[in-house]
Amino acid sequence: MFKLFTLESAHHLLPTVERRLGELQGAVREFEDLSAQAVGVRPGTPQAYALAQERAFVARHVQDAKDEVRRLGVLVPDVRDGTVEFPSRVGGEIVHLVWRPGESAIRSYHRLAGDERLRPLVVREGPPAPQDAPSDAPSSEPAIVSGGSDGTSSSTSAGSN
Repeated sequence: MFKLFTLESAHHLLPTVERRLGELQGAVREFEDLSAQAVGVRPGTPQAYALAQERAFVARHVQDAKDEVRRLGVLVPDVRDGTVEFPSRVGGEIVHLVWRPGESAIRSYHRLAGDERLRPLVVREGPPAPQDAPSDAPSSEPAIVSGGSDGTSSSTSAGSN
């Protein structure tokens, strides 16, 4: 499922993402542990059969956890480091907002084509500026403009890149 997130909707989803990511990482570690145990086991033995059954069960749990994360609409390019990406729009460009475990907020993004390095987000309060208005943010730092205090949803704007 393809979904675009505003910065606010991504932040709102972070606790759920963090919980599901923890479940996924735990299931992956359990699968890796079982795989390591199976290395020294002689094939065809009851122990090998039991480990194979347990690994199949845990592999299904890993797949279920991946599916749960995917249903949220986020991407997890590396389960081990836990980086999570939220598809979003900055100006007219589709980008990924990037969050890493331990961070209290989303602070960066990367483009999908060309230069994919992480770039900082600049958050400004207030109504979005018109797309053709000059931006006071440097062109390499898009401005994520939060909605006003009336609870309206956010939009994004950026200087020309």
